[in-house]
Amino acid sequence: MLVIAHRGFSSQYTENTIIAFQQALMLDVDAIELDIHQVEHEFLVFHDPYVDKLTNGKGRIFDMPLKEARQLLVNDKYTIPTLGEVAALIGNKVILNIEVKSLRSVKEFVIYVKQFVTAYQCKVVISSFDHPLLMAIKTSFSDFTEAQRPLEDAYPAEFAGLIAHAPFDHAKYASNLGVLIAATDWNTVNADFVEDAHRRGKKVWCYTVNHQATLIELLDIGVDGIFTDRPDWARQFITDRVSIAQGSIRTF
Repeated sequence: MLVIAHRGFSSQYTENTIIAFQQALMLDVDAIELDIHQVEHEFLVFHDPYVDKLTNGKGRIFDMPLKEARQLLVNDKYTIPTLGEVAALIGNKVILNIEVKSLRSVKEFVIYVKQFVTAYQCKVVISSFDHPLLMAIKTSFSDFTEAQRPLEDAYPAEFAGLIAHAPFDHAKYASNLGVLIAATDWNTVNADFVEDAHRRGKKVWCYTVNHQATLIELLDIGVDGIFTDRPDWARQFITDRVSIAQGSIRTF
């Protein structure tokens, strides 16, 4: 099971900040997840549409001038990083999962991702709850990878369709979207969903897993990856459980 640090090591450090990502990289994680909004021609790493809750500013982040947004302080301490800054930090160490919250230009986003993938050899997963937007990104991204086949082979991008409900037809939506990953709320996933996804050749990632009972259930039904605010705990628990299982097998 993949351990994905949700907004970095966010249980111990302020979410979506450079320090949260630095600390996550010091753990045994497989991926780091973050959220982006487009502000002018830049892409800022921030979750909420409104900055009021976490910063010293007010209003919607994507309505702000870039200069103003870059001067905001998260929890009176941290500046909001750009996607490029985080990509440079992560490089090819782990998967970089970009959840797209808002975009003004799909083309600008795809060119931006192309540039840092080339520069830093990042392994990228692009996800969104906005499925029409995700498909527009996927189509545009495919256009440039087809034109540069060696780049695609070396640094592929995958796509994840986020949902927050239990579809009647399970993971069919991921097949319809043509994405590899069905990413869903842990509270709505079940064994039938996972089985259906795997039968379709899809992976199942679940958010946001911070409790032992939930993690045990997801391990038992074969979920492929979890987003967690507690990546240190999750990795240790999964490792210990595998060790116990292997020890049990050896006794027979």
